[in-house]
Amino acid sequence: MKSKRGNCHLCGEFKELTFEHIPPKSANNDRPILIQKHEHLFDKKSFVYGKSIRSNQGAGAYCFCESCNNNTGTWYARDFSSFVSQTISYFQRVKNIKRHNLIELDFKPLNVIKQIFTMFLAIDHSGYLRDDKELIDFILNKESKFHPNKYQIYLYNTFSNKKRLYGIQWNNFNGYMCTHSEITFSPFGYFLAIDSPPPVNTMTNISDFSSFDFNEQKKFIMPFIYLKTDKMFLGEYE
Repeated sequence: MKSKRGNCHLCGEFKELTFEHIPPKSANNDRPILIQKHEHLFDKKSFVYGKSIRSNQGAGAYCFCESCNNNTGTWYARDFSSFVSQTISYFQRVKNIKRHNLIELDFKPLNVIKQIFTMFLAIDHSGYLRDDKELIDFILNKESKFHPNKYQIYLYNTFSNKKRLYGIQWNNFNGYMCTHSEITFSPFGYFLAIDSPPPVNTMTNISDFSSFDFNEQKKFIMPFIYLKTDKMFLGEYE
């Protein structure tokens, strides 16, 4: 496995970093993908403006040390991938994608939300999330059921071809300064709001998944709104 040196986005130690698939490889992220960064999208003076780079490994980044990568992968990734796979199966059974969907899912809530938080840590290159020791303990202690209440995670369905891996951003939404981060990869969009409202009120708030025990299995019928993410900006939909 290739690696490079840097500060792990979880434990914070300066180590060899390994490639973290975002989302996990087993969650439909096992094929090459074209990636556009800031200079490809916005810097008209850059020679790479309007172009893209190819990642043969899928979507992801060198962000975790081998220990943190292996631990979170062992504890959370498989159950998260099952959550994703069940949702994909639902949409394969229905003829038309509706604006609002009710999906029955049999899954492990705490494991799923911890994987989602892990993904947001992976794409945060500012260190903002890593500096929150309570949040890091929530992820690295698999039994922990506490995460700071200021972090709220929302889900929605999407099958747009364009993916989003947006780390922490401070934006003006409806006249208020908000702190957000967003990941999209079919069949879900994952939205992190920090002491801020989500951009769409009908997104599904799953923050209470942290109230369950590690490896506790539950069956719920969950409502999800479908949003198109073909626009390039965080929090903007069609």
